[in-house]
Amino acid sequence: MGYAPLDVSNIEEIQSEMQKLLMRASLEAAKEDIPLRGEETRGFDFPFVSNAKQAIDAAVACADSRGAKAIGVAHLLWGIYSTDSALAKKMSDSGWGEEKIQTLCKEYSDGAEGSTGMDAYEKVKPLLTRCGIGYDLHRLEPGRKLIVGGIELPFEKGPVGHSDGDVLAHALCDALLGAAGLGDIGTHFPDTDPKWKGANSLLFLEHARKLLLEKRFVIEHVDAVVILERPKLGPHFPKMREALAKSLGVTPETIHLKAKTNEGVDAVGRGEAIACHVAATLVAL
Repeated sequence: MGYAPLDVSNIEEIQSEMQKLLMRASLEAAKEDIPLRGEETRGFDFPFVSNAKQAIDAAVACADSRGAKAIGVAHLLWGIYSTDSALAKKMSDSGWGEEKIQTLCKEYSDGAEGSTGMDAYEKVKPLLTRCGIGYDLHRLEPGRKLIVGGIELPFEKGPVGHSDGDVLAHALCDALLGAAGLGDIGTHFPDTDPKWKGANSLLFLEHARKLLLEKRFVIEHVDAVVILERPKLGPHFPKMREALAKSLGVTPETIHLKAKTNEGVDAVGRGEAIACHVAATLVAL
């Protein structure tokens, strides 16, 4: 059964209702011997602690800023996310990051949700899946920095390119732009523009992220394979995933990386070049 929307001007009523809901959940869990905490718990939990009023105030401000007449679960989630960094991390790890919560707040309709807010989520659940592919290759020459996935690797050779020559970032950018129907990396960052001379390719991914948000696309998954004879890339994958994820506003788990050699075949196999293939999946909200 759903609950009536709360009067956003009555903070005491909101606090009382939150306490009732949390106590009811605790009692029901106790009856059914369901753990409220620990590894067995799915999703995340947020106890009613002394800073709850700050969270409620933030929820009220969020609701007011969007013209809502009542506080919904989406606004409460934002209140918690924006006032408690520890809980915000738990929420992000469970898939409830800033972008997802703000989307729910934007699409919130007064009286449209029940006790869990799932009705509101159903309104903005992914409606369309799009896939894109990306490919890039750079010659390698002595004396240049080897940048892959935003990380500099110790090696005597590096890519020849207008920017920093990050083959993984370039292929990833093309895959994302292609999935969203936004052209390619050359369209947005032409190698004829001196502004991008020696540029950090993570900037290209940050720009792609903004374009995706404008078209209401969310990155669901990235799968990439980098082809290089030497050096070994596997030990550097965790740092690469972190750098790429930070630029794209996703969790590192969203990005999967693989490394292959070309078994001595062609320019890549002879150690004269580095190549990368990327497949990216987006969902449209």
